[in-house]
Amino acid sequence: MLAVFRFTCLLGFLALLNACDLGPSPDADTIYLNGTILTMADPPTANALSVRDGKIQAIGTQDGVLRHKGNHTRVVDLNGQTLLPGFYASHTLLAAEVATLGSMEAAQNAFASQGFTTVVDGYADTASVKQLQDAALSDKLSLDFIALPLYSDAEALLKDKSWSFGSYRRRLKLGGVKLVLDGDSRDLSAWLALPYHSAPGKPENWRGEPLIPFSELAAFYRQAIKRHLQVFTHAVGDAAIDAIIQVAYEVKLSAEQNQRHVVLFSRFMRRNQLEQFAKLGLIPCFNSSQIYLQGDADLQYVGQASGEFQSPMKSAQTLNLPFSNHCQLPPQSQDSTTNGNNPPDSNNSNSNSNSNSNSNSKSNGNNNSNNAPQSTEHLPSSLLAIWSSVNRLSQSGVILGPDERIDPDTALKALTIQAAYQFFEDDTKGSLSPGKLADMVILSDNPLTIAPGLLREIRVLETIKEGKTIFSQRTAAPASAISDTALPAKDTEKATETDTSAPPEAGHGSIPPVN
Repeated sequence: MLAVFRFTCLLGFLALLNACDLGPSPDADTIYLNGTILTMADPPTANALSVRDGKIQAIGTQDGVLRHKGNHTRVVDLNGQTLLPGFYASHTLLAAEVATLGSMEAAQNAFASQGFTTVVDGYADTASVKQLQDAALSDKLSLDFIALPLYSDAEALLKDKSWSFGSYRRRLKLGGVKLVLDGDSRDLSAWLALPYHSAPGKPENWRGEPLIPFSELAAFYRQAIKRHLQVFTHAVGDAAIDAIIQVAYEVKLSAEQNQRHVVLFSRFMRRNQLEQFAKLGLIPCFNSSQIYLQGDADLQYVGQASGEFQSPMKSAQTLNLPFSNHCQLPPQSQDSTTNGNNPPDSNNSNSNSNSNSNSNSKSNGNNNSNNAPQSTEHLPSSLLAIWSSVNRLSQSGVILGPDERIDPDTALKALTIQAAYQFFEDDTKGSLSPGKLADMVILSDNPLTIAPGLLREIRVLETIKEGKTIFSQRTAAPASAISDTALPAKDTEKATETDTSAPPEAGHGSIPPVN
């Protein structure tokens, strides 16, 4: 009898649910269609996408997404162009960019013109953090900013309880603590395990030097871990990377702990160090742009083997090691002149005098793959990062490490979902999935189908932050003339997409795919 009673109650409950009028799905603010949509998720492509209240509402087939079209929905015809997640500028000299362009607003416009929707200030001293906080409290931030306070300024910021680490407040987040362990190969200040092949003006058997003692490095990591802070350590040479690995063992790090400490640049790694990164849960933030900008000099200074294996993205992918790309090029000698852990002079310029032009400009029909785009003085170039990681060409046209070239899909993930993972943001950004922020970029061409040598030709046409256009050079086109009578009825046709009422599970516990 009890079983019968329970079964009767269940039938009544199901009947009640069936009788409830849940109503039609809410209307979208914007729908994008008639182009290529790269999701950086599974499935990898879609035909249409809708946005509501700054988040992705639905993504999938055009018929399914158009169920969300209402009387006031804006329909955007992509006209064959490519929509994908907004890019991360994973390590920048924000203060230098603001000083160069004259204002925070101008700097944000410049970043947006490169398709960046999240910008990381990699040298955030107390003054630059205060500048960002003031802009945030005045609602002047159109992009998301992640500040990495320098080691020398971290303690004061930690004592300031008005702005906590790890969460956004008005588009600003204190993401972790920054430490600089060595310099750069261009001025022979990267710390190497073996002597430089050529080190003019330096002592015999010059290998570079650490900028802080090992005991201080270890103490810093212990304090950061105790406070549940991510550590972002600048390490270019393999000796500097060895020191970080040794510290990681001393403090008993492991990949299972999911702490995601980041080694910025990680340029002259050895293969066995990548294996240690995977074991310890360390994440490399490469800068493939330096292959083009410094590659020829690297062959002279560090030798053929190290020069070709720099920024080994393919090897990292083979190990299923998540990595980001696009660390900012530092001004010449900034690390050695400031002891590495103080902010660089914002008026100091990049030593590469050829880095002046916007990478999105066309090359007047010149399709020579050696004619790479040039980055601006301080601002990262998204297209240069993609092009260089796929082609690995130096300025003289030499392929540095042909076996370390990656495919365009992996190159895009290093600027999107893998970068989001690095900052514990893969549950809200980095891919186009229902419930995630509508941070997106529209490109003139599809990076997955264009010839690899022509990746530099792609232009950023529009950048969208939480559903709102913050940069555009698209030619205005009328909204698609879609008849309401041709749309499937909202209450009769089942959608194949997912609404934001069922957001995706948080991604903190899993490594995004790199294949």
